[in-house]
Amino acid sequence: MDYDVEVLGLRTPASTSPLAPCRLVVSVRNNGTHNAVASGYVRIYSASLQVFESEVYSDTLAPGQSGDCSSVSYWTPPAEGLYMLQGYISTPLDQVEPNNNLNPSIVHITGTPPTPPTPVELHAAQHEEGGKDEISIEGLPGRAADQQEALAHVASHQAGGSDALNVGGLLGQLAADQPALAHSNTRHNPTMATTADLDSHRYGTAVHTAATNLANRDSFGVVPVAQLGIGSEPGGTDATRFLARDRIWRQAQSASSIPAGLICIWNQQMQIPSGWSLVEDVGVLPLPYIYILYNPGAP
Repeated sequence: MDYDVEVLGLRTPASTSPLAPCRLVVSVRNNGTHNAVASGYVRIYSASLQVFESEVYSDTLAPGQSGDCSSVSYWTPPAEGLYMLQGYISTPLDQVEPNNNLNPSIVHITGTPPTPPTPVELHAAQHEEGGKDEISIEGLPGRAADQQEALAHVASHQAGGSDALNVGGLLGQLAADQPALAHSNTRHNPTMATTADLDSHRYGTAVHTAATNLANRDSFGVVPVAQLGIGSEPGGTDATRFLARDRIWRQAQSASSIPAGLICIWNQQMQIPSGWSLVEDVGVLPLPYIYILYNPGAP
């Protein structure tokens, strides 16, 4: 049977009930093979006159499950006496009709009201801290009215914890040193020298700044004073100012006035000039540079 709801009988009110409001409840059972919701009506009669009617509904009943079909409205008996209750309950597509009727049931309403429940005395202190029935909110959902003290949970915010902190984008300075990420020179103040800048000073011979280029020498291999920029400058032009071996600035009007014993750096782009000779006992320079000594009397 796919769909069939059977009325089992009246559950409330009892056959003898006090003169008090009550809700009508009918017991039903789902005899079908599908879930079903029972619904219908219950009527009350007094001396063959209808005095009350209400719709009744059940919750969803699984196949073979019994349950209650309750009235929407409460019935308040108007007086003592005998009342007859009758009704009809079914379900959509119900395939068995005869078992949907609530057979007439007689209810005797007496004048004795039910004994009221004993009022509960105020006992909040029993459920408060230290009371004999103290309440615990441990594990309950929701939020307490008072602020709660946080439990120790440092590990949950550390690496690998359930709520690990992320410091990405935060301002300020961390206590521990952090590995530097790849970044451009714009992050430095002042701007730092790049690898290309250092290489140009280490091996380059091309002019890159007017004040630091040691490769920009005159035809005698003399470094102009303007390229060194240290100490007081002698008169004359850049081509005639030079720094002697004794680290004193000197001035030469011509090649013949260059003092004997002057040592300079030569780039070997042409032959060593007449009157100059190679010096090997003052150190080694990176190629192609060499030291040369001015000695006009040498062969």
